[in-house]
Amino acid sequence: MFLLLGLLLALQSQQSIKLKRFEILRVDPAGMNRLPPSLRAIFADPVPDAEPVASLNEAEMRAGFTPRLPKSATPLQLGVTDPVHADARIELEALNQALRDGTVTDVTVPQDWEAVTIAIERGRGVLADYGDFVIVQAPPLTLNTPSGFPVDQFVEVLFRVVGIDAPDARTLRQKFAANPAVFFPIPTRYEMDIHEVRLNSGSGLLLQNGSKIGDLALVWSTADHIYFLTGGLTETQLIELANSIQ
Repeated sequence: MFLLLGLLLALQSQQSIKLKRFEILRVDPAGMNRLPPSLRAIFADPVPDAEPVASLNEAEMRAGFTPRLPKSATPLQLGVTDPVHADARIELEALNQALRDGTVTDVTVPQDWEAVTIAIERGRGVLADYGDFVIVQAPPLTLNTPSGFPVDQFVEVLFRVVGIDAPDARTLRQKFAANPAVFFPIPTRYEMDIHEVRLNSGSGLLLQNGSKIGDLALVWSTADHIYFLTGGLTETQLIELANSIQ
């Protein structure tokens, strides 16, 4: 009885935030290296490793959902992506040192953040390889934190650590507060064309290198899943594919 009550109280003292949007951070590697190791799990890989499976039925059973795939083609290979189970733990001494190393003097980290742990969770996903393109779909990443913990303020502090200036960090914080996102860092030394495109499900984020040579990538989300589509296709073809699997 007491164990059950304790579990219920623990659940009530947590808040869960689903990250249903994907945003790129242009940062220098030196900035990312300033992040304390205990916090680096916050910036997740959009395409985790996948284990091959023999059939769509097996993929469905192992992932726990029915993937949405284009009806116009048959995948050459299917896989199930690994789940994400990670913790980001705040250590004030290390975080304050990272701010000093980045010459950030206008940020004060609250003392009550000491030892706060953020659980980062995502269920298994499904990868479908068609040869010319690959589609990965998975549930959104979820952050579980103590109830009332200001996650938007926390990510703003991380933005300052990695070298984003105060106005841009505040804008990113406001966007996160309105619509929480997964942030994926790309080094500034790579010239990139990154822009939003309109899809039937809403907006998507298209990524291509600045030379317009090589694969394109498109990321978008629905109510229950995040999608990552990449391959040697044109922007129009990517958008048509994305719209065909809604």
